[in-house]
Amino acid sequence: MTISADKIAELRIKHLEMLQSLITRMAGYGASFKSYCITVATTVIGFGFTLHRPLVSALAILPILAFAFADAQYLRIERRFRGVFNAVRAESWETIPSFEISLERAPTERFGSAATSWSILGFYAPLAIVVLLISILFGAWSNG
Repeated sequence: MTISADKIAELRIKHLEMLQSLITRMAGYGASFKSYCITVATTVIGFGFTLHRPLVSALAILPILAFAFADAQYLRIERRFRGVFNAVRAESWETIPSFEISLERAPTERFGSAATSWSILGFYAPLAIVVLLISILFGAWSNG
């Protein structure tokens, strides 16, 4: 069975669109993690204020670390799928695409590289610092 070059090009574009939608969804998870992290951290701090316990407010660091870890993992996977996208894009447009969506062909990406990126470290580190400052100031205020 012979498939025309136009049909193969159309199939290649569909394969790239599938990969792009996956990458977009992974990037959306990062924004959701950041939004949920602020909500949970604020709730824990508020709970500490309600109880008049500065140490409880400091526990907001735990969800910040958990969300940072999960966000970094999703960023790492997103970067790997970008590598798959680039590999598919570079393939010959004369062959029928495989429609394979897997990380087997993806380039490796270190977790540390994702965790220290500006979108992870630049968001979660200042948030953790603010939480610690609030806890320290709240502790000094409540004891003073």
